[in-house]
Formats: sequence, structure tokens, C-alpha cells
Amino acid sequence: MKKAIITGATGLVGAAVAKHFSSLGVDVLCLGRQALNQEDVSRHFGVNASYLKLAMKDIESLVEQVDLINWSPGSECVFFNFAWQGHKKLTDGSFEKQLNNAIHSAESVRFAKKLGCIKFVNVGTLEETMIEKFMEGGGNSLYHSKQIDYALAKLASRDMCKMIAYLEKIDYVHTRLSVPLASNLSRGTYIAETLKKIAEGKPYDEPSNKQLFDIVFIEDVAQAYYLIGLKGKNKADYFIGTSKPATLEQYFKKLSYLVNDSSVEELDIDVAIDDDAELFDTEPLCQDTGFVVLTKFEDMIKHL
Repeated sequence: MKKAIITGATGLVGAAVAKHFSSLGVDVLCLGRQALNQEDVSRHFGVNASYLKLAMKDIESLVEQVDLINWSPGSECVFFNFAWQGHKKLTDGSFEKQLNNAIHSAESVRFAKKLGCIKFVNVGTLEETMIEKFMEGGGNSLYHSKQIDYALAKLASRDMCKMIAYLEKIDYVHTRLSVPLASNLSRGTYIAETLKKIAEGKPYDEPSNKQLFDIVFIEDVAQAYYLIGLKGKNKADYFIGTSKPATLEQYFKKLSYLVNDSSVEELDIDVAIDDDAELFDTEPLCQDTGFVVLTKFEDMIKHL
């Protein structure tokens, strides 16, 4: 992989991946909805990055826009699709708005092929896997998430992209994330804000959600996508995480112990053993690419 095209490059994960690729000498073309000058581009994505202001609804003009800036994909370019748009956040908005994301993702596969990309890497979520399992009658519990429209649209995106990739004859790799976080807890979400409160010794509301999550820091996520670009196999479906899922209550308690210099071994935070635990398996990713997680909660405390 000598070059990469990244949609959704101004988002948390897309920006981290673009900057990591650029630091490793990969020539990156970043796509996003924001207007950025060259100074912004270099600061956000690195010196080996170019940028196109292009919304996904206008993805049909991608080939023309790439020609206009004289950017050539070459013979070893991989397309990474991080773009997704809700109303105020990725997971909200109407079902129609969510489904449009899936349509635009599928269209991106066709244009990736037209540009000569050798591989299309789509970015999904663990929510899609959980709702798929529920619809198939698997698992012991109901699907409790409030993100049903988002999960269904992500599931549709996976299947539509896979079908178009087969028809266009371009390698397709699907990936799933649970909770990607910046290790400095920037880009606030409920989880990031609560972890920040704990690190600062402030009180927080106990979570009621008993679902399993797998928190992974974006430094590791960026490296995982680099390895997938290099070694990811056609038709693979990789989960990117620590493979040690826990409830939010367990994560919060773990950080509380670390902040107070207590031994984490005193906590009972084992890898969950139930019907959903298999969804967090990172073994296929490790076997195909050699990826291992390096960043830990202790590193996050140092950042803070």
C-alpha cells in the first residue's frame, strides 16, 4: 500500500488513520465536508496528505475531482471508507438519513474501482453484528440498543458494499469497532466524558447499560488499519479491539482503581464468557496481519 484514499477523514478515527498513514510515508488523499486550507491539511493529516472537500452525497464526482487536483492513485492504492453522517452525531437522525450512508458507501466501491484502487476497506460497528445476531435468533438476550436505525443501516452498508465489490471485482475487507477513543479523551462522548471525570476525581453517574463493550484507543486502531491495508484478505471481516470486552461499570471501576493507585488485580474484570463474547474475537485480524493492541488504560492516565 503506497497510497490511500480516506473518506470521513475529519472524524475521530478517520483523522487518526490519515495522520498515521502519512507519518509512515503513505501518500494519503483525505475526503471530508469541511473546508481546509493547506496549513490545516498539514496540521491535521501530515505532510504526505492531500485533501478534497467532498461530501458523500457528491461521491459520483470523485474521479473528476481527483483528476482536477492531479492526484494519481497509482497501482497500490487502498480505499478506506470512514464516512458516516447522522443528525447531531453518527448514530441519530431518521432511518432514511442513516440508510443514505449505506447507499453512498456502496457507490464509493464503484468509484474506488474506477480510480484503480486494489482494495476497499469498509468501517462498520459491533452494533451491526449484535442486531444481526438478534434477528437470526442468536444470543440469550434481547437487542436493547437505542441505535437500531444506525445498526440496521451499518448492516445494509456491509452487505451492499460486499455485493458491489464482488460485481466490480475489487477486494473487499469489512471491519468492526466497538468503542474507539482518543487516549487523551478528546472528542467527548458519554464514555469519554465519564472517564475524564473519573481521572479528575469527580463524581459520575453509574451506568445502567449492561451491554459488553471493547474500548480501544485510536493509536492502535490506526495501526490496525495500516496493517489491514497491507495484509488484509479479501472477504475478511475483522473486529478491531482488545478482545477483552467488559461492561461500562467494569471499565469505570478499573479506571477508578488505577487513578487511586490501587491494584487492578483486586477487581473481577475477566473476559466475558457468554454468547456475545465471540463477537469480540481479534484472532482473525492477528493471524492475517500480526496486529496486537499496545495502548493501555495506564497510558491514558499518563496522557491526562
